[in-house]
Amino acid sequence: MTAAVQIGHDLNIDSLSKFYGGFTALDNVSLAVRRGEFLTLLGPSGSGKTTLLMSIAGFVQPDRGDILLDGRSIGHLPPEQRNFGMVFQGYALFPHMTVQDNVAFPLKVRKRPAAEIKEKVDAALDLVQLASRADRYPRQLSGGQQQRVALARAMVFTPHLLLLDEPLSALDKKLRAELQEELKRLHKRVGLTFIYVTHDQDEALSMSDRIVVMRDGKVVQQGSPGELYDRPATRFVADFLGKSNFLRGKVESHAAGGFALTHQGVRIVQACPDDERPAVGADVVIALRPEKIVIAGAAAASDNLLKGIVSEWNYFGSQFRLVVETLEFGAVAMVIPTWKYGDPPVAGQPVTIGWDRDAGTLVADT
Repeated sequence: MTAAVQIGHDLNIDSLSKFYGGFTALDNVSLAVRRGEFLTLLGPSGSGKTTLLMSIAGFVQPDRGDILLDGRSIGHLPPEQRNFGMVFQGYALFPHMTVQDNVAFPLKVRKRPAAEIKEKVDAALDLVQLASRADRYPRQLSGGQQQRVALARAMVFTPHLLLLDEPLSALDKKLRAELQEELKRLHKRVGLTFIYVTHDQDEALSMSDRIVVMRDGKVVQQGSPGELYDRPATRFVADFLGKSNFLRGKVESHAAGGFALTHQGVRIVQACPDDERPAVGADVVIALRPEKIVIAGAAAASDNLLKGIVSEWNYFGSQFRLVVETLEFGAVAMVIPTWKYGDPPVAGQPVTIGWDRDAGTLVADT
């Protein structure tokens, strides 16, 4: 392997299902992974994301469906014949081998010439910035360095694509953030197709070209991080990918570019494409992100206003996180920047909160 840009591969998942007795781990999943893409499988425990990754790797045999690499079926091939790199949460390094021997292992198994092995191991260690630690053993490295060794080993034989199963979950918060940035840079540099599994929403948002949200063995929505965060299709996606308030109401009327809904005497206007407006009289749910709500004087210019009482607040350095108790919609969570609101809010303080008509998103109540 060299540091030059490599070409990834297309992967197609075709109607994949996996059953364990009466439990459906994968339910007719179809998915196209584009060449060179950083795709993240995101979902709670039991959603099927790891089963899908292990099926791609060849460690799990699906009961139905097929897997195609560049249009060629590979569903019948054992893991060692798929030529996929794999990075696990627990690193899976050989403790009795040095860093360079760990990285060289896949090439030795493939019986590559010694000169080629040295060249590729040196290049892989340069890529993950560990050349100076080539003679050390895993026990002499930090967790982040061990994970870099695992990455180098997974890429050294130029795999068709790289599969990563929650590789950063064992690291502390600061180190995770650093390695997230490193992984993203590494992906851009080598050009491989990455398929990444995580249950961490921030990780998925910060690293991915595309996120596939899974639930109960199914794909419930997929798209770019911005698309999924700003336009979740369902209440589940809005709540799982970040935090949201959910405002229920009944559609009162239509207007150009949106509609109005009412709930307990409060009228809310909501932006919406004309061809997606719900029928007058329909019960609807609006997802509203906490950071899209303003407070006090800034609320006067908002399309929607609501009165309430501050019931909780917490300080997080750059922001306050508040809960405002309202008569009509119950508890409403907010995030406001500390630089904009110098005086901290006080529990019991009456406030007026507001948001623009395009701040919320109409979601299905599922």
